Amino acid sequence: MNSGERKQWFAPGSVFGEDRQGVTTISEAATEPQPLRLGRQRQPVEGREATAAAFRERGGPRPAPARQESGSPAGEAETATKSSLLSERASLLFAGLLLITVLYSWILLPPIEAALQLSPSNSNAQMEQSINQAQPARKTATPSAASSGPQGTASPTALPAGLSLLAADTFHRPDQRGWGTASDGHSWQGDARLGSIFAVSHQQGQLSNGQGAYNAILGPTFSDGEVIFTGAINRFQQANLGAVLRWMDTNNWYKAYIDGSQLVLLKSSGGMQTRLAAVPFSAQANRFYSLRFRIQGDRLQARAWLAGTPEPSQWQVSARDSTFQSGFGGLRLVLAQGSVISISTFQELALSTSSPASSSAQRSVVRVT
Repeated sequence: MNSGERKQWFAPGSVFGEDRQGVTTISEAATEPQPLRLGRQRQPVEGREATAAAFRERGGPRPAPARQESGSPAGEAETATKSSLLSERASLLFAGLLLITVLYSWILLPPIEAALQLSPSNSNAQMEQSINQAQPARKTATPSAASSGPQGTASPTALPAGLSLLAADTFHRPDQRGWGTASDGHSWQGDARLGSIFAVSHQQGQLSNGQGAYNAILGPTFSDGEVIFTGAINRFQQANLGAVLRWMDTNNWYKAYIDGSQLVLLKSSGGMQTRLAAVPFSAQANRFYSLRFRIQGDRLQARAWLAGTPEPSQWQVSARDSTFQSGFGGLRLVLAQGSVISISTFQELALSTSSPASSSAQRSVVRVT
């Protein structure tokens, strides 16, 4: 078959009927670049991870993590969890602070209360010990009772050898009219029951609104012993501070006193007063002084000193007299118009050779005239 016949054999439009130029055109068309697709294609997960890894290897920035919307259920759950944790931490912190406060209160409160609480003074043993130690009275007098002076103190620190306590008063009790019952349980006798002159104020025994001599008697009768007290006066003109021993009544007694310029031993027998001895002793108003007065046998001795200073080791004044053999102990205080006397401590001691009289004798002898 010739070439012409071959050309006519193929049907027109068939592939094989296309000439070389047509075939070439089809091949070139197949290799043409495809047009860009505008639609976004989802890359498989493995592909995304590989792409991110490759991107990191090339030094590019790490892709930002996906952010959850605050309004999404996962975000709300996370917020609720954080709030719950914060609330639990706050509750634990508050509970810890409360526990620490309770522990500190439990540990520290009892010692503080014990330090602030005043020690009881109702028992006679504690009162007697405080008197024996003769602690200073740290109370300031009222304006009408030597307010401008120093605080009163009792100087002796212990009972001297051979002495026993008969009566005492610290005046540490509520304010009242009259001196009433002393801190040792004895009742004050004599003029000390007069509420118009005698009073207990600011834990001190006081005398005011009077003129003349006033007796304050405490304890049983005895023979040999001493009285020691601490007191102050706002002025000494025609007034004095004194203690009595072997006191029988208002007209019969021995007395030792200071009047601002002297320390005096005085006797009253039947109302007739006799000065037995005297030595110079300068005392100032509104200052507390201590005075010790002792009788042993027929010897009378006394000494005085500024309260808060050491007690003298020697007796400053002495005399002899045998008029009275026994009696009561106490105070005899002289007031002038406008004068005020304050007594911070009082104690009465018996020598071992002296035997106190019975209480019935005390009631029969002590009287106010």
